[in-house]
Amino acid sequence: MSVTAPDPADLGRADLLERLERVDLPTLGHLLEEGFVGSAVRRLGQPRRMAGTAATLALDAPDAAAVNRAIVALRPGEVLVVDMGGDHTHAPIGAVTVAAARARGAAGILVDGVVTDVDALTDPRSGLPVHARGTSCLTTKRLDGRGGRRQVPVDIGGVRVAPGDIVLGDANGVIALPPASLAAVVRRAELSDAAEPELLRRIRAGEDLRTLLHLG
Repeated sequence: MSVTAPDPADLGRADLLERLERVDLPTLGHLLEEGFVGSAVRRLGQPRRMAGTAATLALDAPDAAAVNRAIVALRPGEVLVVDMGGDHTHAPIGAVTVAAARARGAAGILVDGVVTDVDALTDPRSGLPVHARGTSCLTTKRLDGRGGRRQVPVDIGGVRVAPGDIVLGDANGVIALPPASLAAVVRRAELSDAAEPELLRRIRAGEDLRTLLHLG
């Protein structure tokens, strides 16, 4: 029985994700200017870090079957990224779809739109971080499944997200960028995070702020 060797790119992405999971997202905000999803998109699901690779869905109609097909196609570690095409009234994600995405091993869900069943999404048993613009009782409908396009570039909160981009999210917001963009700054972010506790200690100890803070 032959075994297919892992793609080196996949191994590199996994290592990068592991490192990024330990970096404070605002630290990346000190180092980057692009990839920051608009603040209207916020965490509504489990209060934990979201980190994975984007599996995208451009939803052209309020088609629940198209969403379900995208969920069935998810691979472990992926974040389902749903572009609602400006529809901020129909919720494509709720308790059942979150449970299904978790069963597929998803790392989270990001919707440029609204979601529903918010109490269920925050239940510890849901186990999945969900980021969206808000909540609604109006949901997608059981149509024919042809109302969406999978694995195409999408626009989420002013950020262009391509399949395979890295998606990070926490209580501060969401970042979505190609792996190379994040790999270029991850070491600087790690060093900054490592230095911050000592800086805070010195501030609290009353040292002269003129020697501690960047004043230009």
